[in-house]
Amino acid sequence: MLKVLRVLAVIGAVLAIGLSVANAQQSSRVATTVESLVATPLFFHGKQVVVRREATEAGPVWRLANTSKPIFVFWKERPSLATDSEIRGEFWDLGRLQRDDSRFTGIDFTPVVETAGHGQWPGRDQIFVLTNAIMVESALPTEPTLRAVAIAPDKYAGRSISVSGRFRGANLFGDLPEAVGKSRWDFVLQSADAAVWVTGLRPRGKNFDLDPHARVDTGKWLQVTGTLRHDGPQTWIEATTVALGQAPTEVPIEITVPRPPEPPPTVVFTAPIAGEADADRTSPIRIQFSRDMDPRTIRDHVRVAYTSPAPPPAGAPATPPNFTVRYNEGNHALEIKFAEPLDRYRGVQVTLLDGILSNIDNQPLGGWTLTFNTGG
Repeated sequence: MLKVLRVLAVIGAVLAIGLSVANAQQSSRVATTVESLVATPLFFHGKQVVVRREATEAGPVWRLANTSKPIFVFWKERPSLATDSEIRGEFWDLGRLQRDDSRFTGIDFTPVVETAGHGQWPGRDQIFVLTNAIMVESALPTEPTLRAVAIAPDKYAGRSISVSGRFRGANLFGDLPEAVGKSRWDFVLQSADAAVWVTGLRPRGKNFDLDPHARVDTGKWLQVTGTLRHDGPQTWIEATTVALGQAPTEVPIEITVPRPPEPPPTVVFTAPIAGEADADRTSPIRIQFSRDMDPRTIRDHVRVAYTSPAPPPAGAPATPPNFTVRYNEGNHALEIKFAEPLDRYRGVQVTLLDGILSNIDNQPLGGWTLTFNTGG
């Protein structure tokens, strides 16, 4: 009997995990605020977002109004300026894109660069764009829903509200860009394309006791009552009651056609160049990539070795040169510095091992080598 109970418990856990995975497969669109976009652009980079903000036309460009950093809008269809509207589009940090990015061949960023960048391509976290944008008329409800709270928290801040949503633990599915850090029991409540933090109460009550750090506990619908707080990019509910809830009779599910994947990263420049016969022994090696790379995957995936013996009578040392690596996000470049100058007149091979990935979408660079010879 005990063995049967154990088997049933395992089956239940597996089913619960399956439920949590299913819950993770929500619409790729994120309902959020302009303040959150500006504060955490890396989180939203390349995602479909929806915000409520007036858009104004200034010459050849459109821009969201009253933002601390510029967010320009490129419309899929030119809007009729309706009130009570949402703006939906793909959010991009212009400084994380290359000028010749093939995904944007139909978009001319020149007016944006001229207007906000004084003709210079911007660095990261400076200028943002919404592409393929549309405007959808959507009035806010008098009694707030979780989505209304997420997209327009300033309208309900300081009010006592009651909303329902799925329990998502301590942001276990990455619904929100950062934690509010109010207590160990903070958890995320999610519904459709929106999510909000809940603080102040442990998620337990009659017939439920949920662990914010256990995925197996996610997926249950909760009804949360409390006071809505909003401070800059962060929004949360100071809960006074938490109870089991019911899913809405209709939850809007949007199916989106995924964008074609970005091209895999490649090496576009090296110093010294491949095959160089008289490379400077004291200069660092620089390798520039076509894409932004994940620095964590570069660590422990770089090798440097001599490929030829030293000319007589010196003889060849048995150990490869000692070096350190540093990744520069600004220009997508890897720099390799040596503790001592490289040996004279030696063949050198730099190897980037499998496992180095691009940022955001984790596309592999694949194995890559550079060989050259040092001078005197």
